[in-house]
Amino acid sequence: MKVLISGGGIAGPCLAYWLARTRLDIVTTIVERSPIPRITGQSVDVRGTAVDIVKKMGLEEAIKTRHTTEEGTTMIRRSGKGSFARFKAGDVFTADYEILRADLSELFLQATEELSSVKYRYGDCITSLQQTHKHVDVTFASGLKDTFDLVVAADGSSAATRSMILDEPTLTGCYRFLGQYIAFFSIPRQSDDPKLWQIYNPARGLCIMIRPHNNTSTMGVYLCVTTPSHSQRDPVFEEAMEKGPEATKEKLREYFENLGWQAKRVLEGMDQADDFYFTRAAQVKLPRWTGGSGRAVVIGDAAFATFGVGTTLAISSAYILAGELSRISTGDVDIPQALESYERVFRKLYAKMEDLPPGYPQIIFPQSPWAIRLRDFLIWTVAATKAYKLIPGEGGVDFSLPAYEWEDGST
Repeated sequence: MKVLISGGGIAGPCLAYWLARTRLDIVTTIVERSPIPRITGQSVDVRGTAVDIVKKMGLEEAIKTRHTTEEGTTMIRRSGKGSFARFKAGDVFTADYEILRADLSELFLQATEELSSVKYRYGDCITSLQQTHKHVDVTFASGLKDTFDLVVAADGSSAATRSMILDEPTLTGCYRFLGQYIAFFSIPRQSDDPKLWQIYNPARGLCIMIRPHNNTSTMGVYLCVTTPSHSQRDPVFEEAMEKGPEATKEKLREYFENLGWQAKRVLEGMDQADDFYFTRAAQVKLPRWTGGSGRAVVIGDAAFATFGVGTTLAISSAYILAGELSRISTGDVDIPQALESYERVFRKLYAKMEDLPPGYPQIIFPQSPWAIRLRDFLIWTVAATKAYKLIPGEGGVDFSLPAYEWEDGST
């Protein structure tokens, strides 16, 4: 069986790993637009079912070794002096398994790159595909053409392949901009930097976050610009994004230069950063993930980008898709049936995790001074009373992974 995966981030390599663990004879090609493995991205957390899966992959200790070292979260006062609330790791914000996206992606890459059945093709992407009931004909940007038994899109929330696989009625309204722009980059670590996620949001939906990295030389910075509503885009940043990173940095300087706290430090660091990345925060929700022929499917952020649980969903979807495919006997008939089974099984887990916190992100990053004061009071109360212990977390979702039989006899 020939399988093509579009996207070499988290879900794609994870899927390739588990396909190689099935009893089937599968050759998997992963095509990645970037010419090299991507080294950018924010801190991500692994929770719930995803923890069970990485344990099955033998990667738990490697993930712990690459933990960002973050020991908790602190909320900085609007004055920029001191904090008004603090949470330990595992409470609300910081997960027990916290790792940079690039580090997690590298672990999955290392788990697959020596497998003879998995091939990577960098610097290329799908430009068109035609689905039939027997196969999928694919054309790549490089001009190469090939035919596959199954195509899987795992290339992010803004994936172009999504519209190649799914029909217009399925796609309608699937991409939901959340009214927030986020910049990620690294700055030099200072000797007094704590091993905490520091959050500073004094006004107008603007927020500076600084988080520790696993290494001792850098810290991660997150600059957030939040608009008053999900439907509202910021024309300044929309135009800047069209022009490129330098134009975007210029606008970030204008927005944040007088914000206080460590604004001067992070803006100076932004100018020197070689891993700057800027994106729109979005949620993707689809009523169906499989194309009409049953030969193409979307997974990961391309199918269900969701704040806070995107990595968990990406890893879990890859595992369950490979598991359902592992049960087939003949590709001609059983691939579409396996995708139908995947839709049924994974939808049960996804349904427990698909909803965002009410009013997010605007309720967390308010626009007016009085709303910020109210939010700060509520956060202080939650921290002081430990009321967050009453909130069910995504890691405690009641869902048991299906038992699949892998080539080494494990389940």
